[in-house]
Amino acid sequence: MPVLWKIEKVAEDPVVQINLLKSREVRLATGLSMGSGLSQVAIVFLPSFAVISLSLSTSTASLMILPLVIAMAISAPLIGRLLDKFGSKKVMFTGSFILIAGLFILSFFASSFYIFILSGIILGVGLITIIGAPLRYIMLSESPEKYRASGQALISINASAGQLVGGALVGGIIASGGGTYTGYEFAYIAVGIAAIIMLFLTIGLKSRLEQVKTMKMNSKG
Repeated sequence: MPVLWKIEKVAEDPVVQINLLKSREVRLATGLSMGSGLSQVAIVFLPSFAVISLSLSTSTASLMILPLVIAMAISAPLIGRLLDKFGSKKVMFTGSFILIAGLFILSFFASSFYIFILSGIILGVGLITIIGAPLRYIMLSESPEKYRASGQALISINASAGQLVGGALVGGIIASGGGTYTGYEFAYIAVGIAAIIMLFLTIGLKSRLEQVKTMKMNSKG
């Protein structure tokens, strides 16, 4: 990271616009994007968790992702409408809270088939508010027009970093538990703790009015 920082600061056409990070809102957004990447790891391990907790076959367990995916597909356009009305701060705060609830329900009650499905639906609703439009909207608001593509790239890079770190973290916790139910339980609790940190980060985001004001200033610039 220090090497990347040094190179990008002096590059004529940098991949990452370091100047964007002078904004507190952008720093919060990049932190949240890393958390969003880590949270997405929860999806990856759902089928294997279903095999352990519900004694399902591998092929049947893979279908346990469907409630989550359907919930995300239905929620996405609704989140977009709420975003226009209430702004990123309120949407992401609520979404983080829902995500936390889904992760902890899954952690403690995954042995029940119906609660497993319910937790998947809750996770889907929470995840789409974190990995979907709100973070992109923040970067569009905070980035001058000529840097908006770079701002979106910054979100993607950090989300990818979160996925890499999250995959290693969750996989390591599961492995340390011998691949048992307890290992998965602790892994999802760890992701839940990361989501709690994200919840606190959303508190520092700008309100809807402040966000619109910033966007208008950057558009004029």
